[in-house]
Amino acid sequence: MQIQYFGLSSFKITTKEAVTITDPFHKDSGLVAPRGAADILVLADRQNSLYSAASGISGNPFLMDTPGEYDVKGVTVTGIPLKQEEKYVTVFLIESEDIRILNLTHIKDWNMKEAELEELGEIDILILPVGGNTVLSASSAAKVVNEIEPKIVIPSHYKTKDLILDLDPLEKFLKEMGGKSEPMEKLTVKKKDLQEEGTKVVVLEPLR
Repeated sequence: MQIQYFGLSSFKITTKEAVTITDPFHKDSGLVAPRGAADILVLADRQNSLYSAASGISGNPFLMDTPGEYDVKGVTVTGIPLKQEEKYVTVFLIESEDIRILNLTHIKDWNMKEAELEELGEIDILILPVGGNTVLSASSAAKVVNEIEPKIVIPSHYKTKDLILDLDPLEKFLKEMGGKSEPMEKLTVKKKDLQEEGTKVVVLEPLR
């Protein structure tokens, strides 16, 4: 499995049989909108035009934008609704190649109950927003990491070059996590790589 980062909450997850793209953002963000072919397109909040700019995604992908369970080309995606103020945003559990990714997309409030979290089971990779304002703050995001205890955490939705949204820099979250991280252009991982104890913070360089 390979994971790459476009920026904000948008990722490209490549497995042996499929390419999944999550939450492609609009150019109004100040960033160049994600482009490329996909087999699966995951949208956490389809009604929000900032996070559902799918015009640049080719390949006639299977759309997943509601709660429920989907199986496409060896990828199982489970959409879980989380209430955020006056609406719901869907977070997604993505499973393939025996690796389990929980993508918290662009939530602002973490309110999953303990029983719901236990039902999810062990999480290998946690993707979560850390930039504050409209999403989780750095301190709140760190608490979520400690609660879920993934093998790898990938921060998202923070201030990057050219982004015009008001978000905190990544360093604020890294400080909450003890200051240690591994910068990468892309994360290539197999299940056997996830046997170490503790949580590793991986910072992905946004694709240009």
